Amino acid sequence: MSFNVENILDMIRSYGEEDLQSDLASFECPQNIEIEAFIRSKAIDFAKRKLSITYVVSDTSDGEIVGYFTLTHKAIDISGSDLSNTSRKKLGNHSHYEQASDLYSTSAFLLAQFGKNYGVDGGKRITGVELMQCAMDILADIQHRIGGGVVYLDAEDKPELKVFYGEKTNYKLFGERYSDIDNIKYLQYMRFL
Repeated sequence: MSFNVENILDMIRSYGEEDLQSDLASFECPQNIEIEAFIRSKAIDFAKRKLSITYVVSDTSDGEIVGYFTLTHKAIDISGSDLSNTSRKKLGNHSHYEQASDLYSTSAFLLAQFGKNYGVDGGKRITGVELMQCAMDILADIQHRIGGGVVYLDAEDKPELKVFYGEKTNYKLFGERYSDIDNIKYLQYMRFL
């Protein structure tokens, strides 16, 4: 199976905002309502305002939207105490290290949203690993054009997400944060491009 990955801004130009919004409204992700709500009601606005860019992944055989991911960039601080020596060395190539606080400060690519469309074949048309590879391909192109080398994301503290990010997609856990707004603990993962 092959997939087409399109920048949402290009899709607005090609199909028109109204038609695109109609297509995105059918996206379903019952496992994470935030993923569903973002693509349905925020992705176009965030892209037009250049806050983040969403990439829509479709099946080339029929054009069905099978998933999406949203990218942006953000400055982050990573505690050196949470890293292996290898990760510390790699991160040192992409960041400023403050020895007194043992913090690495870097501008990183943020994988802000990531989800499969369960409204198409129950989400089985694309695997999470395939969707992640689509995101990594786009990030590799961006890295080639502007530099950078660190990707990070926040994920809910759930066993299946720990396995997916930690084992299947080669992200390394580097911290956690608690959202007072959502009342949710998020695990923070990173990987190098």
